[in-house]
Amino acid sequence: MNIQIFGTKKCSDTRKTERYFKEIRIDFHFRDLTEKGISKGELENIKRVFDIEELIDKEGKQYQKRNLKYIKHDIE
Repeated sequence: MNIQIFGTKKCSDTRKTERYFKEIRIDFHFRDLTEKGISKGELENIKRVFDIEELIDKEGKQYQKRNLKYIKHDIE
C-alpha cells in the first residue's frame, strides 16, 4: 500500500497525520504543497476516489485569507 500525504509543513493536521503513520510504522510519502503542487494527472486520480469539495480545508488560513467562500468552485 502506497500512502501519500499532501499538505504543508506548517499544517497541524498534516503533522498529526504524519505522526499517526510513524507511530503505527507505516511508510508514507509526504508532498509539501508549498514546494510542489498537485499535477493535473494527480488531481484527476484524486477526483476518481474523493469528492473534491471534501478535500478543501474551509477552516484553513489561506481559504479565509483569499475569501474563497465567496467564489464558486468549478472543478471541471
